[in-house]
Amino acid sequence: MRYCNNWDKIKARHSAFWNGTLTGSCLFSVFAPKDMAKPVNPMAFPFPDNPEDRIKWWTDPEPIIQRNRACFDNTYYAGDAFPVLFHNLGPTSCAGYFKGAQPRFGPSVWYAITLEDYGQLEFDPESFLYKKSISLAEEYVRDAQGDYIVSAMDTAGVADALSGLRGPEQFMMDLLDRPEEVKAALVKVQAVWEDINQKVYEIIRENNDGGSSVGWLQTWAPGLHAQMQCDMSVMVSPDMFDKFCMYELKEQTAVLDYSLYHFDGYAQTMHLDQMLRLNRLGAIQWTNIAGQGPSVDFIPELQKIQKAGKRLILDSPPHLVKELLENLEASKMYIRTWVGNPADADAMVKLVEQYSRD
Repeated sequence: MRYCNNWDKIKARHSAFWNGTLTGSCLFSVFAPKDMAKPVNPMAFPFPDNPEDRIKWWTDPEPIIQRNRACFDNTYYAGDAFPVLFHNLGPTSCAGYFKGAQPRFGPSVWYAITLEDYGQLEFDPESFLYKKSISLAEEYVRDAQGDYIVSAMDTAGVADALSGLRGPEQFMMDLLDRPEEVKAALVKVQAVWEDINQKVYEIIRENNDGGSSVGWLQTWAPGLHAQMQCDMSVMVSPDMFDKFCMYELKEQTAVLDYSLYHFDGYAQTMHLDQMLRLNRLGAIQWTNIAGQGPSVDFIPELQKIQKAGKRLILDSPPHLVKELLENLEASKMYIRTWVGNPADADAMVKLVEQYSRD
């Protein structure tokens, strides 16, 4: 791999993390800029004002690759870190694969409320975003040639996709007033989710040494690997979560070789016990959302996740990493952090090796 050293060792440690054989320090990725004046995040480049240029920002492979290559060149990858191009057409991109869907390209990608009736929900293999999801993966692999990892699509959130197409307020009412129609629609979206994840995986697998990655989390696993989520679950009770959200999680953990759940803030803890009963769920990625404290503020919840046999994926500022290491099992934890220069990155790797425990 062009941008980092010891890829074989890094790959082996990521594989061991998922397969329960990790020893020594926890899985730990630390990133640092080589030049503080240059970006290390492709999303840090100036965002265009013109609507046509905004579409190109998200869907034109040449500038996307150029932005990522520039960031790879300026990033120091330490510990278990590696370069990955995030195949990103916005969150819950599978919402854009249905007839009538109207994506809105801004700093993120969202959708106009277009689904007037669940009977109208029909997969469109000729939709702009579906075709782009496949063609972009092909272009990224053609450029990468093993220099970097190409990630899976961010298609997560079957119920979230319906919420976006229907409108969150109306979707919440539908859970009460039209539950059977919602359940039938969830089955349709889930089928499309499986279709695109498998197709993209077949495209990227060889470049990725047989594995896959969740790009924005810098994960790698030696098989079909993707993120799951149900952000709308913060608005429903545990009973409603069981009726409408557990379906996609059960189906997706059955399909994926290595699954992770994007746990979007403390409010989702009301559903944590249900998630932990998913036998094939591999890991929970705990997100520190705006207005909530860092991961170290939730040690009891994080310990509960590990005691249930699930792995943790955590982001942490450097000064709090030691506290996580002292309170959680190293072999079931992946920590990511960012520092200001390569020397500090190397120092963080040594700290993690010293304080990791099981």
